[in-house]
Amino acid sequence: MTALFLDTSYIIALENLDDQNHKTASTHWKKLLKKLTPLITSSYVFNETVTFFNCRGLHNKAAEVGNNLLSSRFIDLIQVDEALFKSSW
Repeated sequence: MTALFLDTSYIIALENLDDQNHKTASTHWKKLLKKLTPLITSSYVFNETVTFFNCRGLHNKAAEVGNNLLSSRFIDLIQVDEALFKSSW
C-alpha cells in the first residue's frame, strides 16, 4: 500500500478545533487509521506544525502535538537531511 504524506495544514486542521477543516480532517483521520494506511511526514512539517501553535501562544498544544508526532506508532517521521532535500528538489 502506498504511504500517505501528512502535510502541515492537515495536521493543524486535525489538531485545531477552531480550524475550518477540523471536522473533515477528523473524519478522514479515523478512516486512515481504520484502513491502517501507512502515514509519513517530515521533520520540516513537524517544525512548521509546532511553530504554528507556539507562535499563537499555545505552547502546551505545541508540545502535545510535537510529542504525539514523535511517539506515534502510526506516523513515520522522516528526518530531512541535505541529501534527501537535494534529491527531492
